[in-house]
Amino acid sequence: MRNLKMLLLATFVGTILGGVVLSSLTSPSGAAAEEPRKDYWRHHDGRWSFWHAGDRRWYYTDGTHWFYEEGKVWHPYRFDRLFGREGFERGEYKVLEEKHKIEVPRHGVYIHR
Repeated sequence: MRNLKMLLLATFVGTILGGVVLSSLTSPSGAAAEEPRKDYWRHHDGRWSFWHAGDRRWYYTDGTHWFYEEGKVWHPYRFDRLFGREGFERGEYKVLEEKHKIEVPRHGVYIHR
């Protein structure tokens, strides 16, 4: 009878510890595991990229053109009328036509996991 009680107690404790370990591995916890909630700049791989929380994607500029990251590919960003109305200094920008050749960046972005 005593051996049966010890076996049940060991099984119970093992199940609880296993559940705690499994839940900590599968569910993100803390602010570090969540995606950023604000707009911010990050320097990674020798370049500055901009995280826009509203669009939930990265932007990059080479000083002349803007690009956005989709998957692991950068695409030229064709500006919309609302971009830059908050928190940016306004300047002149002319949208490039499709016939212009643009060299798209090949660097990655930092993704905190």
